[in-house]
Amino acid sequence: MNDSNLTPGPGRRRLFTSIALAIPVLFFILAEATLRLAGVGEHYPLFIDHPSQPDYQLANPDAIKRFFGDPAQAPAMRIETVFFASNKPKDGLRIVVQGGSTAAGFPYGFGASLSGMLEQRLRRAYPQRPVEVINTAMSAVNSYTLLDFADEIIEVEPDAVLIYAGHNEYLGILGVGSAYLGGQPPWLTRWYLRLRQLHLFQWLQGLFSSTPDNGKQGALQADQGTMMSRVARDKDIEFGSRAYRRGVAQFQVNLSALVQRYTDAGIPVFIGTLVSNETQQPFIGSPGMHVDHERWRQQLAKAKALLKTDPAEALNAAAVATQEFPLSADAFHLLGQARLAQGDYAGARQALQAARDRDRLRFRAPGVFNDLIAEASAGDGVYAVDVQAAFRDAADNGILGDALLLEHVHPTLHGYFLLADAFFDQLQQQAIVGTPMHDLDDEQAWSEAPVSEVDRLFGEYKVGLIKSNWPFTESPSRPRLPVADSVPAMLAQQLYRQQTDWASAHSQLAQFYQNNGQRDRYLQTVLILADAFPFRSRLQFDAGVALIEAGRHRQALNYLYRAGQQAPRDINVLLALSHALILNRAHDTAREVLQRVLILDPGNMTATKALRQLEAVSN
Repeated sequence: MNDSNLTPGPGRRRLFTSIALAIPVLFFILAEATLRLAGVGEHYPLFIDHPSQPDYQLANPDAIKRFFGDPAQAPAMRIETVFFASNKPKDGLRIVVQGGSTAAGFPYGFGASLSGMLEQRLRRAYPQRPVEVINTAMSAVNSYTLLDFADEIIEVEPDAVLIYAGHNEYLGILGVGSAYLGGQPPWLTRWYLRLRQLHLFQWLQGLFSSTPDNGKQGALQADQGTMMSRVARDKDIEFGSRAYRRGVAQFQVNLSALVQRYTDAGIPVFIGTLVSNETQQPFIGSPGMHVDHERWRQQLAKAKALLKTDPAEALNAAAVATQEFPLSADAFHLLGQARLAQGDYAGARQALQAARDRDRLRFRAPGVFNDLIAEASAGDGVYAVDVQAAFRDAADNGILGDALLLEHVHPTLHGYFLLADAFFDQLQQQAIVGTPMHDLDDEQAWSEAPVSEVDRLFGEYKVGLIKSNWPFTESPSRPRLPVADSVPAMLAQQLYRQQTDWASAHSQLAQFYQNNGQRDRYLQTVLILADAFPFRSRLQFDAGVALIEAGRHRQALNYLYRAGQQAPRDINVLLALSHALILNRAHDTAREVLQRVLILDPGNMTATKALRQLEAVSN
């Protein structure tokens, strides 16, 4: 027999090669499908349908679990529940916000957040348009999380994406110094996030009990301290060190990829520059290894003593300390204080920023991050929002301190207003939102901020708790609440102690204001509730009626239309809607609504009288 007859031809070899390559692929597909059908592994989408309101969606409260090999070990963090329409409204304005705890409005909640403040401002300025500002921000996340969410954000068709992020790049989840899945090379982290979406990978991960964080989450969950104490693994990241540079590179690469993802989809991106408390004492201000620590302590003690008696000599002593110990945040902070005492505000700001950048416990982003934000905003369809400039304009001597920031990074209520206002101005400047129907000045907009007295007090209590724990103090304690001397204070303390929930507290607050004739406070509170629960017809009705009474007739229409869609046979809702339509001179539509009332209630005198008046006007 001729051996050549046993040798397969080129066609057969290609077939055999294709079969050999296809077998593992088919095995993989079959294994993945089998595991999904068997319910092995989990899927945590960014957005989910409302379980009882099919017309609405919300951010998944369990979204954080997608980053953990064992979802049960994920920290108790969630995106605050805010509802939006499953189908984007016709002519609607839909904006998505990404970021960490500042973007999420900590400690006050959604009303103070970039989403909440901006949504209120846009709805007031553009009452003729349905406005949705969807929040996806939450505590302790960084650019990896933002990038992982991007494709799902694109799917909800936003008109713009707003980003305020950077402070969690080192110690947030997946960060360089984080106790949660941190310390891995960026390429490995990105591959991990992709593979985590596969149920086969999740099964193998659970089988071998190995995750990129080396199984440390469980021990962390037992820690009863604050999130700040749980999240920080590497508490000493030196300025200019390898870990420091990795954090900078991580932010640069991920932000660039995130921006590219959105611009490729034709979605404008707005990135806010970062602010932090420059006057705050550094968390860890030591000079590093291989220096004379005793001399460093003596130099600082000398400069501090002189600051009280001889500011000029204190300035010289502090300058010497920074030259001898160029990596000491404490030395630069003292130099900043000495320059402040001399009235050198520009020099003080420079020294205080150097102190921030040298703080070894990296809960504040270094100044170079704002340079990277400017770099990422250089392309078409990407816009830098100079939040820092807005804060400096409002700050004493242009130095960011306690007047605008509660602690290290989170703004005061007025600071949150400045943050949202900076984005609002840039959205208008870039013609994303069009010409406003109502051009509110900043004073009026600030007076209508969607933050209740309960929210404000609740936030103050939470800040007190944070400052009573590490890293603000080495002796953790639980602060005592002040005497509740008002109804809002009583409700805020019940909320803080988890004796009530947010909705119940605000329902009681609205009732209190209504009973006591505090119309402005009642309007503010009922609008907060109506926006929080857009599918509750009674809240939409109450908000619409209160807006009519306040003379805000065009804005009232949005709430009453919504109430009418949800309760199409409610006579009171239809009458209020017809009233709002008449006030807006939409007489033909008002007539249709009134005729609908008479179909439901033929003897309704209010509808009959209103129709006669409309006929008289027409004639």
